[in-house]
Amino acid sequence: MNEFDNINGFLIDKGEKVFNPGNRSYKYGDGIFETIKVVEGKIQFWNDHYDRLKRGIEVLKLDDSNFSKDKWFQEIERVVYKNYYKYAKIRLSVYRDAPGLYTPNGNRIGFAVEGVRFDKGDFTFKPEGIVVGLYEEIKLSIDALSNAKTASALPYVMASIYKKEQGLDDVLLFNQEGNIAESANSNVFLVKDGKIFTPALTQGCIAGVMRKNVLLHCHLHKIDVEERAISLEEIKSADEIFLTNVIAGVQGVKSILEIEKQQILTHKIQGFFA
Repeated sequence: MNEFDNINGFLIDKGEKVFNPGNRSYKYGDGIFETIKVVEGKIQFWNDHYDRLKRGIEVLKLDDSNFSKDKWFQEIERVVYKNYYKYAKIRLSVYRDAPGLYTPNGNRIGFAVEGVRFDKGDFTFKPEGIVVGLYEEIKLSIDALSNAKTASALPYVMASIYKKEQGLDDVLLFNQEGNIAESANSNVFLVKDGKIFTPALTQGCIAGVMRKNVLLHCHLHKIDVEERAISLEEIKSADEIFLTNVIAGVQGVKSILEIEKQQILTHKIQGFFA
């Protein structure tokens, strides 16, 4: 069965050659994206994804006057329905569709909606936990772009290459101040003496959708949680570490730097989001 992508409102066969070397996302990383999960044909956490998308559009000074929240939702749904997706991962890429060099000649939006089919809708976390290391070669900056999922993702690409080379499941990245910011594809939480800590958004991490929902869950269930700077020493001495993203859900860390970690609270939170 043929599958289709949505390119600027036009449904085209997946794999059809549509590459434009003048695309600013390709040339300058001038864009943002959202990775969205579909379960039972339904788009998950849409309100949270849209809020982050809208913030990113504003930071990049894109002109979204022709795009409402409902319009974006409809463009994503067209791909879900056309491909009969029951379980899938959707990528919405939004970029500045304008000529120019570093200085663009306009701020009009272009977009692409792509999908990858899943066999099932469960979160993809490994129940036995994962092995995590450190990636120290490239430090994440702390600035107005830090919380958005920008097309300029080289630090995460290089961290993921290192992870693969080292045979690890994931790696933690540092910010320019030397604190832990996030992992190659997830936000980071640690547990110490029954309290949860996570890097604040001022620490250069992406404003993760699952991160937001775990924090909400903790507040609603009166679980003590704090957002602040997290040092490597705190990570090493933590009782428990878990990572979050919308595809894997809540992923427990089995060991980091060969230091074994427990997963008591992780399992409780996994159970809520499973």
